[in-house]
Amino acid sequence: MQETVDAKSERIKLSIPVILGYLPVGLACGLLLADAGLTWWQVALMSGLVFGGSAQFVAAALIAQQAGVAEVFISVLLLSSRQALYSVSFGPYLKQVANFKIAWLSYMTADESYAINVSKFQNASPQQPWTIDDALFISTSTWASWIIFTALGALFGTFIQIPEVVSNFVMVAMFIGILVPNLNNRMMLNTMLFTGIIAIILMVIFQSSYVIIMATAIALAVVFYFLKRQENHRVT
Repeated sequence: MQETVDAKSERIKLSIPVILGYLPVGLACGLLLADAGLTWWQVALMSGLVFGGSAQFVAAALIAQQAGVAEVFISVLLLSSRQALYSVSFGPYLKQVANFKIAWLSYMTADESYAINVSKFQNASPQQPWTIDDALFISTSTWASWIIFTALGALFGTFIQIPEVVSNFVMVAMFIGILVPNLNNRMMLNTMLFTGIIAIILMVIFQSSYVIIMATAIALAVVFYFLKRQENHRVT
């Protein structure tokens, strides 16, 4: 009984910082999506289906620029593709788990919940186990909070008219805020510089908003290639 109480307490303690961190970002994301023309329930639906802060900020920028549905969809898909790698990395820890629970965890995993869950899985022991139910609690609670906060931001957006200059500033500031904390190693820095250079070159050649998609796809392909090479070197 005590172990069950301790486990629940541990889940809650790990979830709260992430949920509190989602509050300002979710409100800002909802405000920008509402400013781009989405209703609160459309924002909530998008948050539930996409559950990706960076992808939704990009979507807000593209929708505000009246981009096509295909352009928005492909951009969001590419930016969210890293979550497929997250799901694959859970495999060794979930061999005896029902498929529907694995699918559920994969669907609701974001950067923050992944960082918590993969660390707990790696450090789990008979004395301090970390089960699929623990992981699902973290992922589901953070997923639900993101939906609530972005929907609230969109509701506020129906009463607050954001000047275009403020909206553009917030968009740029949020992207910088998302980018900088992730520049924690040389590969991430090189990837950022490479993507920026490719985007500039492609913009000069094509002068199209699809350049963002093209640059992202090229950068992802290069990163996946080098990650695969690193993995092969470790095996050999």
